[in-house]
Amino acid sequence: ILFDENGTMLHTAYVPVRMRTEGSASEYDPGEFKRGLIRVSVSCRTFLEESGRSLDALAFTSQRSSILPVDEAGVPLSFFMTWYDKRSAALSDEMNRRFKETIYRTAGMQASPVLSSPKILWLRQNRPELYRKAFKIIGIQDYLLFLCTGNFVTDATFGSRTGLMDVRTLSWSDELLSLYGIDKDKLADLLKPASLAGKVTAAFSRLTGIPEGTPVITSGGDQQCSVLGQGLFRDGDAGITCGSGAYTAAITSRPLFDKSMRVNLNASVVPGRWVLEASTLSSGTVQDWLNRTFFSGNDGPLSLEALQKAASLSGPGANGLIMLPDLAGKGCPDWDDFARGVFWNIGLETTAGDFARAMLEGLASEIAECCSVLRELLPLSDKLSLTGGLTRSEDFDRIIADMTGVPAVRCQNEETTAIGAFIAASCALSRYGSFEEACTVLCPPPEEETVFLPDPEKTALYRRIQNAR
Repeated sequence: ILFDENGTMLHTAYVPVRMRTEGSASEYDPGEFKRGLIRVSVSCRTFLEESGRSLDALAFTSQRSSILPVDEAGVPLSFFMTWYDKRSAALSDEMNRRFKETIYRTAGMQASPVLSSPKILWLRQNRPELYRKAFKIIGIQDYLLFLCTGNFVTDATFGSRTGLMDVRTLSWSDELLSLYGIDKDKLADLLKPASLAGKVTAAFSRLTGIPEGTPVITSGGDQQCSVLGQGLFRDGDAGITCGSGAYTAAITSRPLFDKSMRVNLNASVVPGRWVLEASTLSSGTVQDWLNRTFFSGNDGPLSLEALQKAASLSGPGANGLIMLPDLAGKGCPDWDDFARGVFWNIGLETTAGDFARAMLEGLASEIAECCSVLRELLPLSDKLSLTGGLTRSEDFDRIIADMTGVPAVRCQNEETTAIGAFIAASCALSRYGSFEEACTVLCPPPEEETVFLPDPEKTALYRRIQNAR
């Protein structure tokens, strides 16, 4: 996405990337990312030339915790193991059995196959030759930054999602590296979020036409950038981002650890802030599965609008149908990698609309559970910010408000992750004195908000259903 200096989106280019799953493996082809980066860069450069504009900087944000072994020249030695990959689940359980409290009190999160550290351990134990050959083991963000700059760097927001960083000091932890048996020199150099990762090389300029020497900014992880793009700064400010998974995040001005170790503590893009994250592992992926499985016709899956229309034919409680949407395992608070999804109480009277409604209610129920956990740790604000693809469904937004009992405010522009990355880059280029100032200028509050108020009767109904589950 191209932004002008005032934060207006001028141009968008995208290339789809397919995740390959087989059994517990889930992988990306790094070649697709490289080709996609080149294509979108060329598209943006062409737009700039045709509109008579120049480029100030490239800013990157990305999904987190996928790993890729590369050689010294940055050539991939395998596919990415994605954050969805479950091959390290047994190793994660073993690390938690032996070192759970030490890991959590340092990294801010317990071991999980979502994170990089168990995946690297799995690689070392099951692909020892590949681990030995790897000059660096990097994430998607790090790989894209390398393609642009030739530097092996990452930032603390991504480091906090490896399970190898001390979340208090924002530095690699020698203790955690020792526990996992991972060589520190195989990790990328750790930078502050919203900082210069390098400049565009002559080689990348030849591939894309992006001018050599253009600054390249590492803005931060996707969820941390989304929090920034939603304008969440104060202690207790909370928002929900629904992407492939759903992430309920709250701001804290100090490293805040959960005694029950249910909630992840992440580095923030903003200095002096941390992000408490109570995540569910499924959201858009469940919608996509339901769409393909139940609502696909000759013309392919239905649109979100059509799916919402089907759900609207059912009512609160989905006529008694309940879904546990844990198709990719259970996140906060249980963290069960082997959990699976369930439709319960199917009868001859059950309709397709009931399945659609039960899916929305099942996802919203897990989000509400995450909000409850966060409220145990700090006072949350009196409203929830909503963003992400599935929040385009008004039914889903109303269900979240009813499930949580708190007003839900939908962001006008759902590209909050890209907006956050742009704000971070603007600060990295010293355009503003603080992140708060940049946010106030570049994404001021809208004159009218789209607010979904909880219905007390529905809130009571959902609580009865939740207790029955």
